[in-house]
This record gives sequence, structure tokens and C-alpha cells, in this order.
Amino acid sequence: MNVVIAVCLSWLLTAHTFASNLTIVEQEKQYQDNVGWAQSAQQGIPNKANGNLKLADYCDDAECVRQVNDPPQKGLNDSAINNQKTAEFYSNDTAGAMQDNFDKGRPNVKSDPTYQYALLGQENAYEITHGISNTYVDCENGAQCIIEHISKQCHRPTNNNVPCTKVPVATVVTGHVSYRCPAGWTRQGVNCVRTIEQCRYDGHNRVSRSGSNSHCASRGTRYTWNGQRVLPSQGYRMGALKSFTTWGACQGTNWTNRYEICGPVPQSIKATLRCSNGFTLSGGNCIKNTMSWRTQCTLMNSCKITSQQCIEGRETRIINGIPTTLDCWKYQVNHQCDRPDTCSTLASDCETISSRCSLMQNGVCVEQELQKSCPEKKCSTTHLRCLDTTFCLDGDCYNGTPTRSQDFNQSAAGLAAIAEAAEGLGDPPLIFTGKGMQCTDKAFGFADCCKDGGWGTGVGLAECSEEEKALGQAKEKGITIALGEYCASKVLGVCTRKKKGYCVYGSKLARIVQEQGVKGQLGISLGSAEHPLCEPIPPEQLQKINFEHIDFSDFYEDMHENTNLPSASEIQDRLQSTYGQ
Repeated sequence: MNVVIAVCLSWLLTAHTFASNLTIVEQEKQYQDNVGWAQSAQQGIPNKANGNLKLADYCDDAECVRQVNDPPQKGLNDSAINNQKTAEFYSNDTAGAMQDNFDKGRPNVKSDPTYQYALLGQENAYEITHGISNTYVDCENGAQCIIEHISKQCHRPTNNNVPCTKVPVATVVTGHVSYRCPAGWTRQGVNCVRTIEQCRYDGHNRVSRSGSNSHCASRGTRYTWNGQRVLPSQGYRMGALKSFTTWGACQGTNWTNRYEICGPVPQSIKATLRCSNGFTLSGGNCIKNTMSWRTQCTLMNSCKITSQQCIEGRETRIINGIPTTLDCWKYQVNHQCDRPDTCSTLASDCETISSRCSLMQNGVCVEQELQKSCPEKKCSTTHLRCLDTTFCLDGDCYNGTPTRSQDFNQSAAGLAAIAEAAEGLGDPPLIFTGKGMQCTDKAFGFADCCKDGGWGTGVGLAECSEEEKALGQAKEKGITIALGEYCASKVLGVCTRKKKGYCVYGSKLARIVQEQGVKGQLGISLGSAEHPLCEPIPPEQLQKINFEHIDFSDFYEDMHENTNLPSASEIQDRLQSTYGQ
């Protein structure tokens, strides 16, 4: 019965601890009232049972009643009883199991405060009886103190250098191509042209003059160019005499003289291409590289650049077909990540038991998690009376005061997040999935459908869509993550309507884990304002999130509002009803 009362009192104490609507004074008064009631109930139970034991309540037949009144062992002597006990013990399977496991599972009472205070009284008996105070005995205040080694966890930065590399990125830019021709030539498109005079003489190119009669009269002149008859008016002329017939003083009937023919010949060559300074001719185009720099790693915002050094020096390389010279082709950029040092708040006498890396960036440990053992002195008023023949050591000599655990909110919120994540497991898993939503900005004469508050009144929201109204209510509930804004429409290159994008989640817990865990710790994008992603968290990514680094304070109010603990009077009424008080 003592155990039952102790368990009930322990439950009652726990209920008082979490009853946030009571002051400490009220909690202590209710605690004292219930302790008195429980102690009086315990004292009254034996009196209620006195004289109420009836064999009929335990025996089903007359044989049972006979054996109770006249047990078979009544006529046995001590030796016979001992022999029967021994035989029964070795033949009974239950007794054998008890013997085999007698030394297993014994409770460890050494950690019980009452046991520890009792040992303190034994070990410091001389000081108590002589009125001498020390680390464990405070005679002036009537208190005893024990030293407990409390296991504590903390985090500290490693201040390790996190190296990244920075490399150039080339972008091709085209320039103007100029065309040039030699003197005397004319440019036609990409060619240079001119016309020169050329004299030819062969079977297809010549001038023939023939005649007859005795007076050397000319019968005619024929101009032939590339086998075709041409005219002097076309730019052709007679050249040097190449062959002739002599008949004295033009004697004979016929005669013929042949000459060179000289005529226009067009010429064409490719124009010379040239580029302005800084540009290089490639494939008929003038191009050059513009260089920008890209860091080849993604770090947390708290990681800042401390220094950089060139690791690939000056040289000329062919980039996009262009010889490009840089003083440095690759830098090593060193970072240091700023992390809070929670270990500095612990006492200097705390001893480190173990450590592990709790956060890495680009393969480098930037934060350690330490398990420490911290000695903690706990003193309790036990009505210790020094210089007296007796002193009080048992648990009834002091009153425990319930205290609220400072870690309850964080731990309970973390457990709630894990429980909610488990609801999204499936095929495929939809852990903390969100929905992309957008609203129109109030600029450019549109309704303010992106405001953060006042959606309950509905004033001035007639132009807003149902989605925008639902988004406004979601923002008031604290379940949205803003993704920025973008231009939704343009007229003549001028933005006339802007929109804002959000990820909307089913609960504050989902929003907190996505915002601080997925986006903050893992660096995974939730999408843009125009194209929200709001994707669920894969189980393997959820395991990488350190929930100790997530601030759940925004969820605490909702958590306490949904907690419905029984009052102290309700608990007492239930106990009274159970025991018939």
C-alpha cells in the first residue's frame, strides 16, 4: 500500500509541475494538502480492514475452509517441516527460477537521495554530534549536501579551417568585325574586286584583219574573246601584230593579219577581317572572354572568409578557342564557421567523457558535441539538528519542492516533430510536404492581397482570389515560408504586376523543420517565388538534421494550449473514490 501511495503522490507531483496556470506558492500549498491527505488515507486503510477478513472470500468449497482451519503441517516437527521445505524447493520449477535469478535485477538504491543522506549521516556522525559544518553537513541551516556527477551535453566550435576553391568562369562576348581591301580594290560584301586589262593570243583569243584586190583594201576586222565575238565598244582593243601575209604591194586576191586582243578581266579576293582591341578573330567572328569567379562549395551563412591564396598561377590557356591569360587560375579560399560555444557556460570542474563531430562543412568538422560529467552539489533541509543525541535522516524530514524542467519545451517539441514526421512515411514518403502558393503585391494599384495580417476582417479584400485569402490565413497561423517576389507581367519592358511566392505547410512544426533544418542546415532550396518546390523531406535527409539546433519556441504556445492536465482536486477526488475515502 505504501508503494501505491508513493506512486500516486509522484504522479500528483508531476501534474503540479506542468500546471502552468498555478503559481509556485499555490503549487506548494496544494502539495502540502495532498501529502497530508495521502498520509491520513494510508493510516486509515488498516483500520478499515480490521475484522473484515472472511474465509468465504478466499475459499470456494468446504475442503479449502477445512485446510485453513486444520492445515496438514500442524502435526509436523521442525525437522520434518525443514525436510519438506527443502524437497519442495528443489522440485518446484518456480523456486528454481527464483534461485537462478536471485542476484539479477536487484534495484540499485545507491542513487536514491534518502539512502545517500543516510550514508552522509553515518559518515559525518562526528561532525553532526559536535556541531561542525563541512561540505556535506550544514549545521547552521540544518541541511545535508550530496555531490552528484550530472551528465551534461554541450557544443563548441572547432575553429577548423574550411577550405574551398574558387575558379574562373568564362563567358563569350562577340564584337564588331571590320573588312579591309588593298588599294585599288573595291569591297563587295566579304570580297575585294577590281578590273584589269589583259592581252591574249591563241585560237580563242585574237583580232583578225583580212582584205582583197590590188589596192590592199580591208575586208573587215573580227574581235574574238574566249571563243566569242566581241566589240571594241565593250572595252576590247587590238594589240600587237602576231602574224601577217606578204604579197608584195598587196598583190593577190586575199590576205589576213592576226593581232593580240586586249580586254577587261575582273579579279576577286577575300577581304581581310579585323577585330577591335581585346577581341580575337575566330570562325569569322570577333569574340573575347569575360571572366567571373565561382566558389566550388556551399557553406552555412555563419562561415566567413578569412583568407585566400593562389594555387594555380599565371599562364595562358585556350578558353573557348581564345588564348586567355590570367594571373591566377585557381584560389583556395579559407573559411571559419562561427558556432555558439555552449560548453563555456558549464563549470570549469566538469570532466569531458566523450566527444564526437556534430556538424561538418565541406568535409571538415566545425562543431563538436561533448559529453561531460559535472559535479553538482545538492543540499536539502532535513531538519538536521547538530549537538543533539538524535537527528533526522529519513525522507519525511524534508519537503521536496517541485521544479519545472527548463528543457521540457525543447524536448517535447522535438518529440512532437518526430511524431508528426512519422505520419508522412509511406510509398512515396511525404514527410513535411508543402504547397506552393502566390499572391499579388499591392503595388501598381492592385489590392493588397499579400498583406501579413487582417485577413479575419475581410476589409478591402474583394479583389483577392480564394487562394490568396487562404494564403493570408496561413500566414497568420505561422505556417508559411516566404520565397521572395517576381514580375508577373510587363508592358513595354516595364513591370506592371508583381507577385510573391510562399511555401505553405500543414503545421508550425513542418514549417520550422523545413525552414531551419532543410533550408538552414542542409542548404536545400525550397524553390523560387515564381517556381516554388516545397518538396517533402526524404527520410535519409531527415536523419541529417540536428534537432538540438532547431529553435521550436514559436511552437511552445500552441503546445501548452493543447495540453489538458487534470487539476490537483480532480486527482484527489479520483484517489478518494478508488479507496472509498
